[in-house]
Formats: sequence, C-alpha cells, structure tokens
Amino acid sequence: MERITQYLHPFHFQTRESNIEMLLHCEEKDSTLIKKLAMDWFRSVEKRFSPNLADSEISLLNTLAGENCMVSSTMLEVLFLAEAYQEITNGNYIPLLQKGAPMGLEKAATLEWEVDPAMKSIKLPTHTNMDLRGIEKSWSIKRLAEYMQKNMSLDQGLILAGGDITVWGRSSQKLDPWVIGIQNPWNANAKLGAIAIPEGSLSTYSPFEDKTSSTPGSDVVQCTVAGQDMVECQVWARTLCILGVEDGLALLAKRTSDCEAVVLSTNQELHYFGREASLNRRWLDMHIDHHHYQDVAS
Repeated sequence: MERITQYLHPFHFQTRESNIEMLLHCEEKDSTLIKKLAMDWFRSVEKRFSPNLADSEISLLNTLAGENCMVSSTMLEVLFLAEAYQEITNGNYIPLLQKGAPMGLEKAATLEWEVDPAMKSIKLPTHTNMDLRGIEKSWSIKRLAEYMQKNMSLDQGLILAGGDITVWGRSSQKLDPWVIGIQNPWNANAKLGAIAIPEGSLSTYSPFEDKTSSTPGSDVVQCTVAGQDMVECQVWARTLCILGVEDGLALLAKRTSDCEAVVLSTNQELHYFGREASLNRRWLDMHIDHHHYQDVAS
C-alpha cells in the first residue's frame, strides 16, 4: 500500500524571543483562530518567564530573592519540574544561580528554594537568581501540543521553536514519519543527517550559539536528543553539552531508557547513543564515528 502524507497547514510567527513554526492538519477556516491561540500562548509564556522583561513574573521572583513571593500555579508547575530535573541530572541542570558567580562555576554552591504549596509562594535564597535555562520554552511547546490534540482534536502536527521540536500523529502505518534535518554547526548549508519519527520530540542545543551559557572544558559542540517528552529532551541536550561526551553519555545511560542522542565533539567526530536498531531506520544519512549502544533489556 502506498504511504500517504496528508496536507498540513503551515504557520509562522515571531514572539519577542523565538521564531515559531507549526505544521497542522486542520481546516483552512480554523487557521486564523489556531494561529491567534498559539501566538497568545507563547507570548503569555514569555510574559511570565522571560528574565529580559522587567515586569515578568520570574523577574519579580528574582527581585524579591530572600522574601516570600506569591506565584502563579503555572510558575509552581515549572519550578517543580526544574527541581525534578536538577535531581535527575545529578545537579548538572542548575536553575538557581548565585549572583556574581563566575559563569560555569554555579554548581560550587548548593542552593535551594523554599516552597509553600498551600500559600503558593516561593522564597529564593538571598543574592540568587532563577534561570530556567530554556525549560520553560520546552514546557510551553509540550503543553500547547497536548492542548491541540486533546481540546482541538488536531490529529497531526509539528511545533518548532528554536532547536525544540515536537510532533505527533504519524503512528499509523499509512502515514510517512516526520523527517527532521539536523543542522551542521560548521556549515549553514549542510545537515549532519536527519531523524524520522512518527511522534515524539527532538531538541538540539549548541553552547557556542547560546550567549547566556558557558561550558568550560566541555568537548561537545552540539547535541541532539530525541525522545517522547519535550522537556526531557531539552534538559538532556544541554546537560550533555555541559558534561562532555564521556560523562554526559554515562549519566544519560543511567537516567533514561527512552532518549537517544547524537553528539558532535570539538574534534568533529559524531557520537551516537541509543538502540542499534534505530540506526538507518530512525537516524538517517549520518556518518557515525563512535557508537554507544544502549541495551534496554539490561
């Protein structure tokens, strides 16, 4: 039977901090409403979480460090998520920073914030600053995708913001999987390869393209992580860049059975972590220099 790719309506718009692209299987008559809903959602997330906006909720939280600050249920949800991933990554995802600490040395101090769920208040330690490191963006993509599927009955879709992509709706044997190219950081006109996924998420991160981050001593130029959960992929893509190839992949192997990754090192070698069966079936057109196969049965 011939495989089918159905028509998808393209959307593109820009918020203050991100270029957003979407491909959705929807009726033309619904496209205006869908675009407005998505624009309003991403802009509301920036209004709440952007440290570049003086009147955002996270800016207020940082300004009141040392004091109890009432926060929204949305802020509590994302901060609980940040706390969970700080634990999962052995403290290598660090959302709370000491003001004035040298970039890359934030982990020197163990910082904790106080939460009162009943009062919905947060108290940051004095002289600290909350920096969610992109987790709020991946969370917003995940939440919008869930809403579109459950509340709007959109059976196929792709949402992209920066290096974060989530897709759904191609599990049927009659439909081609989504094929997503992975950029070569040394050549804007070339790809490292591609990944074919019927549904799931993908996050690509390069510390050299992030002016707010530093990874001293890391031998990773770029990392792409694929899995089912958008937030998990985004956090691990950054964590692998921070830890480097050897330590990063060792920790990933201990903490997830779902994610796969391709890591480009500073010596221009490509490392693959994941199932052997995924190569040439899921990860396409890639020249892999080092294979780190994950035995999911162990």
